[in-house]
Amino acid sequence: MLSLRRTVPSRGPRPRIRAAAAATALVGALLSAVASAGTAQAATMTTLYASPSGTGTACSSAQPCSITQAQTAVRAVNSGMSGDIVVQLADGTYRLSAPLSFTASDSGNNGHTVVWKAAPGANPVISGARKVTGWSQFDASKNIWRADVGTGFDTRQLYVDGMLAPRARTQVTRSDLTFNTTGFTFTNPALSYLNTLANQSRVELETLNSWSDRYMPVKSISNNTFTMQQPAWDNNTWGWDTVQSPFRNGPVYLENAYEFLDTAGEWYLNTATGFLYYKPLAGQDLSTADVELPRLESLVSVGGTYSAPAHDLSFVGVQFSHTSWLQPSTNEGFADQQTGGYIKGTWNRPSDAFTSCKAGCSLYEATRPKWLQMPAAVQVSAANHVTFSGDKFIGLGQQGLGIGQDANAHTSGVGLGASDITVIGSNFNQIAAGGIFVGGYQADAHHPSDARMTNKNIVIKNNLIHDVALDYRDNDAILATYTTNSEISHNEVYNLPYSGINLGAGFGVNDPGGSQDYLNRGLYNYQPVYNTPTTATGNKVVANYVHDFLQSMNDGGCIYTLSANPSSAIDQNYCTNGPNFNGMYFDEGSRYISAANNVFNVGPYAHQNATSTNNTGNFTLTGNWVTRDGDVTDGNRGSVVSGTVIVTGGAWPSGAQTVMNAAGLEPAYQYLKYPVTAPYSTFAVNSPATFSQANGQFAITEAGADVWGAGGQHDDQYGSVYQSQAFTNGTTVTVKVNQLDNTNPWAKAGIMVRNSIAGAGSPAGYAVVAVTPGNGVVLGSDSNGDGYLDTNAQATGVKAPVWLRLTRTGNQVSGYYSTNGTTFTQVGSAVNLSGANATEDAGVFHTSHDTKNSGTVNFSGLTITP
Repeated sequence: MLSLRRTVPSRGPRPRIRAAAAATALVGALLSAVASAGTAQAATMTTLYASPSGTGTACSSAQPCSITQAQTAVRAVNSGMSGDIVVQLADGTYRLSAPLSFTASDSGNNGHTVVWKAAPGANPVISGARKVTGWSQFDASKNIWRADVGTGFDTRQLYVDGMLAPRARTQVTRSDLTFNTTGFTFTNPALSYLNTLANQSRVELETLNSWSDRYMPVKSISNNTFTMQQPAWDNNTWGWDTVQSPFRNGPVYLENAYEFLDTAGEWYLNTATGFLYYKPLAGQDLSTADVELPRLESLVSVGGTYSAPAHDLSFVGVQFSHTSWLQPSTNEGFADQQTGGYIKGTWNRPSDAFTSCKAGCSLYEATRPKWLQMPAAVQVSAANHVTFSGDKFIGLGQQGLGIGQDANAHTSGVGLGASDITVIGSNFNQIAAGGIFVGGYQADAHHPSDARMTNKNIVIKNNLIHDVALDYRDNDAILATYTTNSEISHNEVYNLPYSGINLGAGFGVNDPGGSQDYLNRGLYNYQPVYNTPTTATGNKVVANYVHDFLQSMNDGGCIYTLSANPSSAIDQNYCTNGPNFNGMYFDEGSRYISAANNVFNVGPYAHQNATSTNNTGNFTLTGNWVTRDGDVTDGNRGSVVSGTVIVTGGAWPSGAQTVMNAAGLEPAYQYLKYPVTAPYSTFAVNSPATFSQANGQFAITEAGADVWGAGGQHDDQYGSVYQSQAFTNGTTVTVKVNQLDNTNPWAKAGIMVRNSIAGAGSPAGYAVVAVTPGNGVVLGSDSNGDGYLDTNAQATGVKAPVWLRLTRTGNQVSGYYSTNGTTFTQVGSAVNLSGANATEDAGVFHTSHDTKNSGTVNFSGLTITP
């Protein structure tokens, strides 16, 4: 059974007739949008309306404006807020010409919030791309197509039907290449065609190593010799895990040449001619395919200054898509160091660095305090009380969401300073780098010169993160470097090339007293030895479900840590499908971390860095269920280990099974994993509602006032899963309501029919049969065709679980219930479908009878039969 059950306490008796919503005019002609009030004691809420085709300044439901004009409208009224301001985004794609910037001027005030929210049933997409059309076949023998997209821009990503398409590339064997100080040579005659590649300066070398994924542009190719662009080549051939001396000999690719376009799904952009080339997947029709070509490097910046931060902003049900970060395409390439950290520019390298510093040296240590960070598509810094709820981060060319990174990773120029940021119920996938990146690398991140720079109280909870780090495979699903009192909980992450969840940074070098290992290396010639702790403390990694990780790289783990993190805990997580890799990898300098009641169906459940001079140790590991023991043992390096249970043959004890079942998405967020699919559609009036479909069951979680229109009341707020135009003369709809939360005695869940379920408040032909927590089963109908239910028949004493049925004969419907699924009892008598069309929508619905509190209902056995 698809269980989305959560306990919601009864709110006690409540009158069914609710106060009518108030209407308030906005200030000035610009602000002609509708303002509505909730309950009598609630503050006034202002609603502005935007759409992809919106024009003008009204920002009203009748005349929506553009998304940028809506921002102007918010700024005109937010200083005097007496309630939340909601910008309702209609369905469709909002194609940006420049990133959106939200500062203190865009923020909520007077204790209220500015909410950018999907309209009911809508999926607004904020996009940095243009849609590619006008395809024609270019090479029939190879099935290569092309479209003219113009010149003057570049991209490293292309998104086709929602998927990140790979650039044209060919894999080469490391042993066929001989690396040197200026590039590399080859002798294999099968590679001789490389000498004649066109557009040679557009070609790149990618080397996938142990924990680094490096990109370097070519300067020229001739006589079996690749000469590489600088400083990219120098910066990728010194330090650790380098091109010529990796800790793992992973795959090597040559990328970004038309001549490599030989595999279905690959693409190539000729920036000189403006032609985009693509080799379609089997069955893919480019006349109907959605091909998105990024034109922006980021989409949204939320950030002010430390004295005037952005604050009290929410993004609800919004999709962020289609960016491409272009620095790796420059002569800097991508000199990757680990998890999105990189170096650029010219450094004081030893003259023989290619050999003497291919595995670290003293001069290389000068780079470490100045590592830069890959920017995110959506950025938050110098900000507080910002929420992302029910959003989608899909198809992005770098990190998905960056919170409080260093200043270099923020278009605002102000980094760090993120507090009380919440990311909940959101979906991250098809992303070139990591999903969520929190914190910086540089000095102000770990020892802020201004206390307002501290990243703190970050909550990342109930998110689904998968198929990320597709291009920059050294990244994780979630990384939190230096943060205070933050929580990473109940996320499910999978299909990952590297580690799952990463806590900490800095290799222990910034902790009090420093690291003897790095003193030996010479790092402290370039930065101080700190005598005070970093800001990394009090963090929790709890009840996450991590599986199918480390699919491309190694030297990582399900949960990976670096440096001291006092009072931090790793509890009740479930890690699996990484049999040869570490459950918890306590890497350099990790200290003062506890881990209790986790389940590790992986390789060694706990592994610590082997070097004895970098302060790794002082762990408290208690009561973990594992399939393989680790090398963190009781009494070793100050660690305390007790209660470890080694499980064989899959015979997990009940305590372990409890952890496994509870890890990952909580019930109200399971819809992220199980979206509703055709032939069913979803609709919600009081968004965001959530919907799930699995194993023949549906679940709806929703907060809505009611479905009732008599006595001056005009409530029509619900969430519905329905089948369009499926209800006609002779049709029977049957469903079982398995469970219904008691948000109110008059909460309702059952069957709904009307001309259009997605048109609440107006379509006629409206009737429902529903069960309630405290008032039995009701049959409601719209007697006058005004789009609101106003008649009610009732069968008391009935509660879920119960079967419900609605039948149609001509323009009359009859409602029934059954406690056993066999014998049905009619509720009242047949009612007329006033104003009904010959065919109507039919489906299941739920209203919590409470606009502030969501309830959940679970249905099974839905049938719509003639």
